Amino acid sequence: MTMESVPIFTVDIGNTRAKFGIWLREPCSVGFYATDVATRPAYEFADVSAGFSEAARRISELHNELNSKARWIISSVNAKKTSALLEVIREIRPTDPVKLVTVDDIPTPIHYDFPEKLGVDRVVVAYAGIRRLGPGRPFLAIDVGTAATIDYVDGDGVFCGGAILPGSRLMAEALNIKTAALPMLDDPENERLGQGNWTRVNEELDYPATETQKAIRLGLVFALVGSVSSFYWKTRRKIIEAGGDPSQLALVLAGGDAELTKFNLQNHFDDLDVSQGNAAPRPEIIVEPRLALVGLKDLALLHWKSDWEGWNAKDCDKKGA
Repeated sequence: MTMESVPIFTVDIGNTRAKFGIWLREPCSVGFYATDVATRPAYEFADVSAGFSEAARRISELHNELNSKARWIISSVNAKKTSALLEVIREIRPTDPVKLVTVDDIPTPIHYDFPEKLGVDRVVVAYAGIRRLGPGRPFLAIDVGTAATIDYVDGDGVFCGGAILPGSRLMAEALNIKTAALPMLDDPENERLGQGNWTRVNEELDYPATETQKAIRLGLVFALVGSVSSFYWKTRRKIIEAGGDPSQLALVLAGGDAELTKFNLQNHFDDLDVSQGNAAPRPEIIVEPRLALVGLKDLALLHWKSDWEGWNAKDCDKKGA
């Protein structure tokens, strides 16, 4: 890494964890690591601590290597955690400019009753999905965290709203807390349904389950798959009634359990094929676990060329960087 490299720190702050991606840009060079189609940052990590102790350690370790002024762009659904991160940034990298993204910063048309109450994370993911699929392609953006969101973006690129439901970890905790006999699943320190002893990607769950923990896992998986499936069929109907082509509707999966969710959805559509003689429509399923970070990176590049003080790189713009 050179003295001239300009890092972009992207941070997606959720209610349980914050995900960090660091993208590298070489000024005045066509070789920009974080191009419009890049999906993997140069560095990435997550932090579940309340005060961002893990992030502080990681950023400190990279401080000498990332010795130029970095630019930060942050999407957050948790004001308290945002304040804690800003304290860390001020302590370790006090000269870095920071952008806290709002819905108004995202160039995506929104059809929503109260846009000021809309979670910015949902619109960031939708914006990244539009960038990934290109114009004219309707899709459902599905992001599974503490809460799971399923949002519809129509063929005109309009964010049309969607559904919110508890994520798998939250459902498991509710079963454990609100019942007398149901246990918390194995691996309680790990929130991801696809890790540890919960289940593994490409491993089918026993159906019907004949043991309590397996029954809980099966219920969590079917709850999410059933929700996505219901919204998929409702959206297809909406497209058909509007005179559109429902076969264009795609599913875009984000988050750490994206691959596992794809596997379970594919099993669901396999079941439909068997029961309906291969007549059931099947959507394209696109997986991008880092979709929110990619969306933030793209927004950073957008603002780099417009209204961020110190983010202009006119010489680079001439070279198409």
